Parts: sequence; structure tokens; C-alpha cells
Amino acid sequence: MKTSEIAEFVGGELHGNGDIEITSVGSIADAKGGQIAFFEKLSDMPPNGASCVIVLAGFTASQAETSVGSVSLISANNPKLAFARIARVLHPQKSRGPEIHPSAVISTSSRLGSTVFIGAFTCVGDNSRIGDGTQLRAGAKVGDNVNVGNNCLLHPNVLIEDGCIVGDGVVLHAGVVIGADGFGYVKDSPTTPSPEAAATPPQAGGELVKFPQIGTVIIEDDVEIGANSCVDRGALGVTRIGEGTKIDNLVQVGHNVDIGKRCVIAAQTGISGSVVIEDDCVIGGQVGFGDHVRVQSGAVIGSQAGVLPGKIVRPGVWWGTPIQPLDEYKRQNAHLKGVERLKAEVKELKHRIAALENKK
Repeated sequence: MKTSEIAEFVGGELHGNGDIEITSVGSIADAKGGQIAFFEKLSDMPPNGASCVIVLAGFTASQAETSVGSVSLISANNPKLAFARIARVLHPQKSRGPEIHPSAVISTSSRLGSTVFIGAFTCVGDNSRIGDGTQLRAGAKVGDNVNVGNNCLLHPNVLIEDGCIVGDGVVLHAGVVIGADGFGYVKDSPTTPSPEAAATPPQAGGELVKFPQIGTVIIEDDVEIGANSCVDRGALGVTRIGEGTKIDNLVQVGHNVDIGKRCVIAAQTGISGSVVIEDDCVIGGQVGFGDHVRVQSGAVIGSQAGVLPGKIVRPGVWWGTPIQPLDEYKRQNAHLKGVERLKAEVKELKHRIAALENKK
């Protein structure tokens, strides 16, 4: 793809040779001839071997020449975004098919779209539908009465349980489980508590009776879920992942959780049952949610935060356990860091007071 074509594609302004052929992308530190990189600062560009660099609007050609010699530039308001878009063109998602591997087990009542790829040792259950252009890689399992949309990619060993719905363009990475039973049990105490004691901790002993987990999961279009994540089915209703949401590896989504559109959820986050995360939220890694939390649109929650059950998280940046606004969290952190100094000062004051008392 020529640099002039790339500039037009990303909506940038080309400075330099528009006929250079670009075949792949690279980092600003390691790019070589024939590659395109990006640089987000207005300072001098570090030495690199890229044939073209996407730079921040306002970056001058002289800054490139003084640091790396002559190089073609494409200026853009958001170089990283422009780079990501052209990378998707130069490095398209690997595609296979159409093919149905002879080892696949496919129900005669299932419906397969055109140009599907069904890999080795895959299973498609009764009355399930696999949309046009969808790929089931080796070992993927689709249960009964499942609807998988068009142009989806199920990586190896993905499992979609009975009755779940997956939209178009969904990517499920290796080991993802969709529609496993939610984690819900009711304590059968040895004695029946009085109404006044209903709020007390459960008594020792007694059976844990499983609450029914007979709902479903709906995953909307263009969702991507990372390796070994799990989205539990609703207990009696629906667990929903909204359109365009991206979920990292090793994330647990509990039953009846409702996640909005375009959310980003980082690795090792655990979301308890009946949590609502509205549109355009950002959740850092290892965040823990209690049940029935509501996160309002636009909220950002920092890594390793703990959100207590029933909490309403309003728009803004939040951190800590229990969760609190970032400014308050930073203020408390500053106080904690001063404890040792305060302790030493108090100790010194005690010595001085003791010395004064001894003089009396």
C-alpha cells in the first residue's frame, strides 16, 4: 500500500514521497524499510528505519530530518488511532475456509451459513445456527439452540453453552466459556430464623441449595473476549455484553450482569451477579465488584479497586478499596506515606517531654 493511499485512508496529510510501498507496521524503535510506525510527541523523533511515520499534527519535517534523516510523514490528530486503523488493513485477521473438517460433529438439525470454517474436533449442537463467514477453530464447541452470527471467530476450545446468542463480528479467544451456570446458592439452615434474625449471618450447618441457572447470555455485535474468560448465564434472565465492548483475558462475568456498549475491561477483573456497567466505561485490571453495583456511563475504575455491593459509581475516575474518587484516594495515600515520619516526630516529642519532666 503506497504512503499516499495510507494518508488518504487515515485522513492524514502526507509530507514526503507518496509512492513508497508499505507492507507492514512496526514500532518506532524497531521499524525497518517498508514499514510504517507512529510517534505521538512534538519533540525530535528518535532514530528509526521506518519508511513512513504517522506523527502528531504540528510535528514539522525538520524535526524528523534532524533526528532520522529524510522520512515520509503522515500528520494526524491521533497518530495511534491512525496507526491502529492501517495496521488492521496491513495485517488482516487470519481467515480460513470454507471447510468442514471430517472430525467435526455437527447435528443434522443445525444450520451452517456459507463460507464457514469448521475445524478439527469441533461440535455444533441441535438446532444451532452458525452464520456466514464464521470460523470455529479446533476444539470449539457450540451447544444446542445457539445462534452464532456472521463473520465471528471462535478460537480453539471455546465453549458456548445451550441457548446463548452471539452477534455478528464477535471474537472469542481460546478457552472462553459462554453460558456456564452462575454461582448462586441458598442456605438451608438447620433452624428457620425469625424475621428479626433474617439479616444475621447464616448459621453453621445446613445444605447449600443451588438457585436455578436457566437464563441465557446475549453477546452483541463486535464484542471481543480474551482467553479463558467466562460469561455466566443469567439465573432467570439474561447476562448481556453490549455492542463493541472489549474484555481482556481471565475476566469473570457473573450471572445477570449487564455490560453496556464500548466498555473496556482489563484482565483478572471479577464481576459479581446483577452488576450493571453502563456504556463507555473503563475498568482496570483485577477490579472486584460486589453484587448489584451500578457503574454509570463514562466512569473509569483503576486497577485493583474494590467496589462494595450495591455501590453506585458515578462518572469520573475512581480507585482504591473501598472505591473512592481518585483525588481522595491520592490524598489518603499521601497521608499513609507520612505515617512513618509522623511516628518518628511523635517519638522525638515524647523524649523531649520526658527530658523536661525530669528537670522539674
